[in-house]
Order: sequence, then structure tokens, then C-alpha cells
Amino acid sequence: MCCSAWPATFSRTITGTWEVMVDDRLMHVLWYQNRVGSGAQGGFKRQIFEILVHARMSDPRSSLAQYAGVMEANGITLQEIENKVARIEGRAPTVLEPAAQKDEPSGKGNCLIIPLLGKWESIRLLNTYDTPNLLEDISKSLVMPIPDNAPRSLSIAAGFGGTGGGIVFLQFDIYDIVLAERAADIPAVLAQINPQKRPEVNDAVFGMLDRWYMCPVAVCCFNGSQSGEAKPLGFGFEPLYPDKLVVYTLDGHDGKPPDPTKLVKVDHDIFVGSYLMKAASHARVSYSDNIPAHLNPYVLRDILGVQIKDKRMENGDFVFSTEQVRKGFFQGLRSLPPMAPAGLPRLGHMAVREYAYVSDERSPS
Repeated sequence: MCCSAWPATFSRTITGTWEVMVDDRLMHVLWYQNRVGSGAQGGFKRQIFEILVHARMSDPRSSLAQYAGVMEANGITLQEIENKVARIEGRAPTVLEPAAQKDEPSGKGNCLIIPLLGKWESIRLLNTYDTPNLLEDISKSLVMPIPDNAPRSLSIAAGFGGTGGGIVFLQFDIYDIVLAERAADIPAVLAQINPQKRPEVNDAVFGMLDRWYMCPVAVCCFNGSQSGEAKPLGFGFEPLYPDKLVVYTLDGHDGKPPDPTKLVKVDHDIFVGSYLMKAASHARVSYSDNIPAHLNPYVLRDILGVQIKDKRMENGDFVFSTEQVRKGFFQGLRSLPPMAPAGLPRLGHMAVREYAYVSDERSPS
């Protein structure tokens, strides 16, 4: 999202914002997910990881020692496997003894810093515990269709209290979350975060966020050695700027305030949508998880989006016109936060989609 405290160990990021109507209130929903930690990143590593999980479930007494070389080569730990098995079995994971995980990396505290351009009292952390595949299903809907003249055997893989405001501490999945009405209040309370998850972030980062966004901020803290199977993050809120849908991608991975003049690598699946959208061409998301009743009002089935793969762009967020999204147009301007200094040069980079959606090909003519 805005930035993390240390150089990123993530693979692909899936993020977007859409508008919904919940209990007669217009809400924006911000979604975010990446693969945190070293394990199970990339298709091949993920396959190995799932094989090892299956082996552990088939024989819980197995130490998996025979796979030690494969695990080391792919950065997969016993604790990650235990965590995944525990989630499947619906129980709390067992914390392995040091002797059983002597090669387990200790990791460092890290965090996602997520501006929430919404009214403080309206912010809701959505419970996605039962929908771990929600954003990956969205990612799959955004892949580029296979051309008609391409062999159909080829597959296209989907990338994978303070000094003036409220402070709330939350726990969800692997994250310890500090939700602050003012970003400037965060440094004073980070000491209350579990030391193993506590990030080392320059206080100037939060000063910049306070000045540039002037909105609540969520700091989602985790340990860098944790599994790459984190649940999607979803925040619903009444927007401060209903005429815009903002996808937060301002980049800073060195613990310092993001540099708005830099070119940064963008490797994101970006999506937007609206409950009022009327689009002839769009992605139809087929969710593999059963969407529970409490989450259903916040979830859209028809979206617009694109996969941006390893492209250099000017630093900033993507800003979409809500009116244009409702009409089915996907055009996100690379922009700086609302209160960023005026006059900074902008190159006019945009997120656009230049090809059809896979779901278009399945639609009846």
C-alpha cells in the first residue's frame, strides 16, 4: 500500500477500491493482498508448499526431514506448513520448538501502511477469514485472454489514544493492526505492538501521511518470516471523496517517506468497480469461496481492472473517476495524495486496459 518498513519480500500485489451501498450508506471498500514472507511464493514454490502440507496432514508424526533440502531451496519452513495445516483443520497452530525449526528465520517486524480516505467513525475491518481466495479470484478474472490463434493448451497464469484522534488496536489473521484517526499519533503507540511484529519506521513517514492524506490510517504489522498465506485485507468506509475511487500504491520500501519524484516498479493487479456500474465489457468474478452473509454486501461480481507487470511508473496512487467507472470506463491517473505539495512534475502515467476480458469471451453474443 503506501509503504512498508523494510525492502519488500512480497510477490504480486492485488489491490483495488470499489463502491457499494450498505444499509443505505454509500461505502468505498478497499482491498489489499500480497504474499508476505518467503514461503510458497510463485507457482512452482506454491505447488511444492501444497505437496508438503498434504504430506504433513497424511502423517502428522512425520518430521518432513526427507524434504529438508527442497524446503531450504524454496525458503519453506516447518512453521509455515504447520500454520497452513492448522488453518485447514480449523485449529490454532502449534508453535514448534526451536529444535524443530532451527533453520526458521527469525524475521523482522514489517507493516503495510494504508491510508483510508474515509470518515473515522465509519471505518470497518471486514472479516475475510472464510474467503482466503477472494482476491486471487479477482486476479484470475483480470488475465489477458488467449488470442484466437494461440494454442488453447497454453495457460495464462494469474499473477500472483493520541494527541487529537482515536486509536484502535485490532488483530486479524497474521496482522496486528493499529487504526489511527491521525497518522501523526502512530509513533507514540507502536511500542504496544508485539516486538516480533513491530516495524522500524521513520516517524517522518507518519508526518508525511498526516499532511498529505489528512485521513485515518491503518498500520498492519506482521513478522517477515510468516507464511505467504495471509488472508485478504478489506476495509469499508464512508468516503471523504465520493467522486473518486483511489487505489493506494504510493511506494516506499526503505522505512523513509516515499519520494514522489522517483520512478518505481509497479507489479500490481489493479481493480475498481461500482454497484451502479453499467459496462458492456468487464470482468465477471467467479468466487471459489462461499461469500458469507456478513461480507456479501461489500462484494461485487462485476469489476474493471488490469494486471500491470513489472512496469516503471512515476510514484503515486491510481485515481479513478467514480462517474467514469459507473459508465464502464477504466482509466486510472497516476496521482499524488490530495494534500501533497502542488507543482511537483507529473508524467501523466495511467492504468488502462487495452484488451478484452476473459469473461467477455464467455458471454453470449
